[in-house]
Amino acid sequence: MFEKAAIRRVLFSFFLIFYFSAGANLKAQEFTEPALFGALPDMEEITISPDGATAAAIQNLNGKSRIMFYNLNDSAARPTGINAEGLNVRDIRWANSEYLLIRISQSTTEQTSSGVKVLEFFRWLSYSKTTLKPKRIFGNDPGYFITSAGTLLATPRGENDTAIFSRNSTSGQAKIPGLGRIGDNDVKPALSLFSVNLKTGRHQRIETGNEDTLDWIVDSSGSAVARIDYDKLSSGRTVYVRKPTSKRLKRAFSVEGEKGYGVDYSIFSLTKDGRQFIATRYGNAGRRSLALINRETGEREGVLYENQKYDLLRLTYDARTASVSRVLYADDMPRAFQLDAEDQKVQSQLQKALPQAAVSITSRSDNGKRFIVEAAYPDRPKQFYYFDAPTRQLKFIAASYVDLENAAVAKKKRYAYQSSDGLTINGYLTVPANANESKMPLIVLPHGGPETRSDMAFDWWSFFYAARGYLVYEPNFRGSSGYGIDFRSAGYGEWGRKMQDDISFGVEKLIADGIVDPDRICIVGASYGGYAALAGATLTPSLYSCAVSVNGVSVLANMLGDAARNSGLSSDYWTVRIGNRFRDAKAIDAVSPARIADKAGPPILLIHSKDDIVVPIRHSIDMRIALQAANKEHEYVELDGEDHWLSTGATRTEMLQRSIEFIDRHIGE
Repeated sequence: MFEKAAIRRVLFSFFLIFYFSAGANLKAQEFTEPALFGALPDMEEITISPDGATAAAIQNLNGKSRIMFYNLNDSAARPTGINAEGLNVRDIRWANSEYLLIRISQSTTEQTSSGVKVLEFFRWLSYSKTTLKPKRIFGNDPGYFITSAGTLLATPRGENDTAIFSRNSTSGQAKIPGLGRIGDNDVKPALSLFSVNLKTGRHQRIETGNEDTLDWIVDSSGSAVARIDYDKLSSGRTVYVRKPTSKRLKRAFSVEGEKGYGVDYSIFSLTKDGRQFIATRYGNAGRRSLALINRETGEREGVLYENQKYDLLRLTYDARTASVSRVLYADDMPRAFQLDAEDQKVQSQLQKALPQAAVSITSRSDNGKRFIVEAAYPDRPKQFYYFDAPTRQLKFIAASYVDLENAAVAKKKRYAYQSSDGLTINGYLTVPANANESKMPLIVLPHGGPETRSDMAFDWWSFFYAARGYLVYEPNFRGSSGYGIDFRSAGYGEWGRKMQDDISFGVEKLIADGIVDPDRICIVGASYGGYAALAGATLTPSLYSCAVSVNGVSVLANMLGDAARNSGLSSDYWTVRIGNRFRDAKAIDAVSPARIADKAGPPILLIHSKDDIVVPIRHSIDMRIALQAANKEHEYVELDGEDHWLSTGATRTEMLQRSIEFIDRHIGE
């Protein structure tokens, strides 16, 4: 067993910077302040270097982001850091024990061929932990998609500081029929493979794709073993495979698909031994599983992971091995399954050491002796631990939100019920501490996506409202991911209809159970959740006393039009889920909040990020104009310099402040 004394609040002295700088003695009333919950996590991510000597962490302190390096072999060594202020750090990954790859993004307004648009630029930076000097990978070179950072596929071991990326480019492709050569603007885009020198940032093309190429599969050396192309006729995939003795990629098999519904399976990588593909597919129980696929025929040859109740939600891809390393899913809590048997054994032991948490190994040294571990809870923020296998010591590093770690403002619990047609809906209640759960004011907080899901782990948004005394209800309505293909497809064509019923019936059940005061209910959400909030205010106006939409969709036809302009794949996807914008125009408008603003009942607060590229701000502008024309009570807030995901602490805090002021006025005491 692990040493109980080893589970304590310090890994090495340098991690104490959080506890000395963050203010550990907050007064009780300060646990209700928007800034405390809206701030970015103090510790956002930690990853260990391949040699196990260094930990890199994304840290946010006093509104400033840093990438910090910590020497795990010398507790007296001062940490070094990189200033990431003003950048949205999306990902950090060790390429080798010297170079850390950092993926960042920034939004800007640009003049394009279709008018002025907000674009979000993604970039990879290569940082040496020794020099702390960055090298940008893929700049704004002619012939490349300027917003694309590329996808990291391999960081070959033993190579001279090299990484392999796929990236969309136009160079080297066939001319578009009927157009003369005018440079790179006259050629079709292609997803190609590039080798990048991490020290210099220079890159060279090593494989060329075509306009239909969707993905590449490489081995651990970075060599391409397969190319996956989109088949326009079947909406499926064609897989081209390179045999070990051949230099050419030859067509091996096809995966049929149905427009918008996806394909039977999606190939993600080779197995570690390189003999088979690893792919996701639906198993016998209709749940997304992880399968072994024959490289030559595409036939399924085994199962790596399958859960009879829940879909796998995400995969972790390890560029060091160019293979999938773990599966992420959720029952009520977020869970992980490690594909390496020894890692899974360690994780199971760690779960026993932290029985109140949902434990996951997120990073390990190449020799499997040192690990970074995350622990999620239903009543407090996520925690980070370090585990040293040879000494069997599990040591606490930090909580993601230091000041909230012991606040005990609320706890989540499961809440299930039957919807309008008898379908079981699983949701979660965030219950304020010491609440008696009788005639409480309620905030309904549907998730975005809509093909994502809520779980029972701590989140900053629901816990803030609970800290202010509100019961918060998060339903996993039909169309949500995680519960199988039948549950997901039950949401197709049901925006504003049965998907909205699933939310409404949960509210009515809470009222019938005596838990909620029917006169004090507000619906709040972001993205699809913002749409659901507006739909609640217009389709079931008597149910709510107020509604708050953050970056929400208001005109479904506009959303479908944007998808059609972006790509055929995107258009197919949304047409299946919402409807055909021409054939079903009348039905779509009937559930578009801006088209039925005259039906709005409760006061509505519209909050939208000006740099949102997912749901453009015109959705909230259109809704505001429609509410004004209908003489309906509403308020409107723009978040300057913010994106769809509310990536900065200042605007998260502003959103919480403006929304709670609005909510308090309408359903507060």
